[in-house]
Amino acid sequence: MMRRQQLTLPTLVLLVLINKTLGYEIDLSTANGYEWSAALPNKSITVPGRVPGSIYTDLDEAEIFSGGPLLFRFNDLDYRWVSYEDWDYSLTFNVPANVASYSAVDLVFYGVDTVAEIELNGSPLGTTNNMFIRYKYNIKDSLKTDGSNELLIRFKSPVKYARDRYDEQAVDYPVLPTCLDPAYQGECHANHIRKMQSSFSWDWGPAFPTVGLWHPVKLEAYNTVSIRDWWVGFERDEIQQLWKVDMKIHCETPDSGIDHAGTFTVTITDQQQVVQTLKQETVLTGDGNRQVSTPVISFVVPFSQIKPWMPNGWGEQKLYDMKIEYQETGSAEPPVVLDEKIGFRTVELIEDDLPIGRTYYFRVNGEPVFLKGSNWIPSAVLPELITEQYLRELLTASKDAHMNAMRIWGGGIYEFPEFYRIADELGILIWHDMMYACSMYPANEQFLETVSVEIRQQVRRLSHHPSVLIWAGNNENEVALRQNWYGTESKFDTYKADYIKLYVDTIKRIVNEEDPSRPFTVSSPSNGKKSEEEGYVSLNPGNPEYGDVHYYNYFADMWNWETYPKPRMATEYGFQALPSVHAWTTAANPIGMDDDWHYDGRLLFTRQHHPGGNDELVLQVEGQLGKARETTQEQRFLDMIYLTQMHQAEAIKIESEHYRRLQYLDFDGLGHCMGSLYWQLQDIWQGPSWASIEYGGRWKPLHHFATKFFAPLSFMLWVRDGNVAIYPHDYRSGADMVPGILLIKLQSWSQINPIVTERIPNVNGNSTIFWQKPLDSWLSDNGCSRQTCFLTATYQDPETGRQLAPDSYLYPSNFTAVTNLAKANVQVTSVGQVYESSQSSWTIDVELSTDKPAAFVWLDTSTDRKGRFSDNAFLMSTATKTVSFWSSDPITDSTEFSNELRVAHLAEIIR
Repeated sequence: MMRRQQLTLPTLVLLVLINKTLGYEIDLSTANGYEWSAALPNKSITVPGRVPGSIYTDLDEAEIFSGGPLLFRFNDLDYRWVSYEDWDYSLTFNVPANVASYSAVDLVFYGVDTVAEIELNGSPLGTTNNMFIRYKYNIKDSLKTDGSNELLIRFKSPVKYARDRYDEQAVDYPVLPTCLDPAYQGECHANHIRKMQSSFSWDWGPAFPTVGLWHPVKLEAYNTVSIRDWWVGFERDEIQQLWKVDMKIHCETPDSGIDHAGTFTVTITDQQQVVQTLKQETVLTGDGNRQVSTPVISFVVPFSQIKPWMPNGWGEQKLYDMKIEYQETGSAEPPVVLDEKIGFRTVELIEDDLPIGRTYYFRVNGEPVFLKGSNWIPSAVLPELITEQYLRELLTASKDAHMNAMRIWGGGIYEFPEFYRIADELGILIWHDMMYACSMYPANEQFLETVSVEIRQQVRRLSHHPSVLIWAGNNENEVALRQNWYGTESKFDTYKADYIKLYVDTIKRIVNEEDPSRPFTVSSPSNGKKSEEEGYVSLNPGNPEYGDVHYYNYFADMWNWETYPKPRMATEYGFQALPSVHAWTTAANPIGMDDDWHYDGRLLFTRQHHPGGNDELVLQVEGQLGKARETTQEQRFLDMIYLTQMHQAEAIKIESEHYRRLQYLDFDGLGHCMGSLYWQLQDIWQGPSWASIEYGGRWKPLHHFATKFFAPLSFMLWVRDGNVAIYPHDYRSGADMVPGILLIKLQSWSQINPIVTERIPNVNGNSTIFWQKPLDSWLSDNGCSRQTCFLTATYQDPETGRQLAPDSYLYPSNFTAVTNLAKANVQVTSVGQVYESSQSSWTIDVELSTDKPAAFVWLDTSTDRKGRFSDNAFLMSTATKTVSFWSSDPITDSTEFSNELRVAHLAEIIR
């Protein structure tokens, strides 16, 4: 990933910009030519600072570190000293004289990470203690317009601050956990500082507890009311065929306690054609913080004038242009203008009684929607390294895998504005945790005060996005409290009281005040209304009869669907895998130096933050696929990369298909599943993790599998009660079903031609078993057994042969039991010329051949080419197959690409 592009303007006078939502704005970012400095308080280290940015990247760019890039080898540990120090950021800047003429002149910090004292021209402005709060200071009287201004931000070590707060609290009782598991290689007490919780380490990422200004710092000047945020809520009146729209506009005033009379004009357009316009006269009076919100502004729009915004796969993501204008009565100032996008959509969380438990699903614009997607963590441990381009790549990859939902996990950050705009465009629904995860949290007055500001600001900032589906108070804290994860049992009532104060009395109350248009759940997982009825800490959080579940199991047979629960919704589940050769190369010394390329080496051990994770990987791989071939330590490591990635992909495929079938199946009252969000989408560094996309954007086999198990239409082979059956499924209750012919083939691992092909014509329907056989007797009748044969299913157009759904397959046994797995001769037989396709301007077709079936065929290049294959990690059950490589970078000649191609399959890797 690249740092955000930096622009240097020729003179600072250009930095005074007219901002249509207020008056003048001066952005003090480094990209605009402002020269920040970062230093230790004693000045023994002084380097250029970057804003937005943080101390780790500033020291790295100044070449203070001697051990190489931040994420190389053990640098997360070797560079940890940075987080134990206090740091100062300073800036000298000038402003034009006319700035002083404005009624209000504010210095606004859009993101301070995290604990700091701020001074301007030697006078204190205030202190900060929350990474997720926007801080505003009135500097009209302290700002110099006839000379230089000196801005100083004194940052405190986040590690020491968190430890001090823990120690203070522990005098009464400790807010747990005491520390992370040692395997995390992290820092203690992240729950005592309002900072990205995973910056202190997690079981999939490193600790880099940085400090800095991670969002812009701006000087904002204005004379009249300015617009900060806005909220919109919708109702659908099916009888009158009307959209009922409520809107509230959050403003800031240049003063407190003084009335400002004016008129708001709201105009909604579609390609310059006006859809709706209205005017609302109002009088606004700023409070002590110079903040005020309008009364609710209501209007209606006929259904006939609006295309609703729908999630990916369910319809169009229609966004309208919206302009909010405010003109103060009698003012000569131009109107304040905010240009935004608006999408018309409603959302409901349905928890209806069932004979056993309750339903748990979402209706969007009245349509029940099965959530299919993943979980989102921070895309970099240092947020300033995240670019809009990278966010778009990740979310586009999600859409390419037919996802319609993403859960922003509670140990990361409230994302950048670009994230939500892209999610709106692509139709990715956002289950949005608040940033509280896997801990108990303080509930003292000081902590609740900063939480209140955080939640109110963030909900106001984000609630107008149609992609935001639901707010959740925390990640796994209800279940952690009830199940005594951190030793809370002896003071359960005390910790429960804190839990209620924080998540119910504070967060839930504020969210409901600020955004009544969306559901709120106190925790994930939870039993929904059942948890509320049991005092918000359920007796059995994660009960599959209610709400959502998180499920992890690393010791059972994870290729057997019967291992998995039968929930109403699965919002976390997953398995680890190692990173690719390409990713590991950027973290490790070259092969042959040290033991960086040994499975039992120190580097992999240090990067495996999940306790016992490397042993669990061996257990699952050797139980399902077999042992890696006997060879050198380095080759075993490379083989384990392949084997862990294939195991991960297959296990999550089986689990995801299980949840998909449960949309329509009922197992004695269990089932009715309406969502599967696997853990996790992306990596934060190069290490073992649950991700389907590794650090930098490369797809692992799992993400290729996701394009199939989340496809709109799927035919799933499975075994239940000894019978093998084909189960058709489309998420929209038949809307994606296309008539076709279904071919079911029985094949031996020792020959490429099928033993039996059964044709099922005129297939048209949903969730009905079209074909079923008693597995063992059918195999035996055809000279097969579970240990020698496998099944495939292909759905195609009967006239053209065009494939209408992804191929399905069934391995009746794991590969350790297969007795006739041949070492197929998989060859690249031709590589075409470069051409432009809908996926890439540089597309190359690759034709493969094989003499026998080959499982988990993996195509790669010896160099780190950016791009992906149209299919990968596939079962090659036919003599030939053609795939395309979609390059992200220009390719002019396919010869070099052809020479770099590498092919692997399972029989080559295992003993």
